[in-house]
Amino acid sequence: MTDMLIRIEALEIKAAHQEQQIQDLSEMVSDQWKMIEKLGGQLSKANAKIESLEDISLGNVPGLADEKPPHY
Repeated sequence: MTDMLIRIEALEIKAAHQEQQIQDLSEMVSDQWKMIEKLGGQLSKANAKIESLEDISLGNVPGLADEKPPHY
C-alpha cells in the first residue's frame, strides 16, 4: 500500500509542476501578445509617417513649412 501512496504522491507533484508551467507559459503568451499589439501600433504610425513623407517629396501634399501653425 505504501508503494501506491508514493506513486500517487509523485503523480500529484508532477501535476502541480505542470499546472505551474502552464500558468507561466500562459502569462508569457499574454505578455507577448500585448507586445505584438504595441509594436503593430508603432508600425502603423511609422508607415503613416513614411507615406506622408513620400507624398511631400512627390509634391502631393504641402510641406510643413507651408502649413500655418495651429494657433492661427
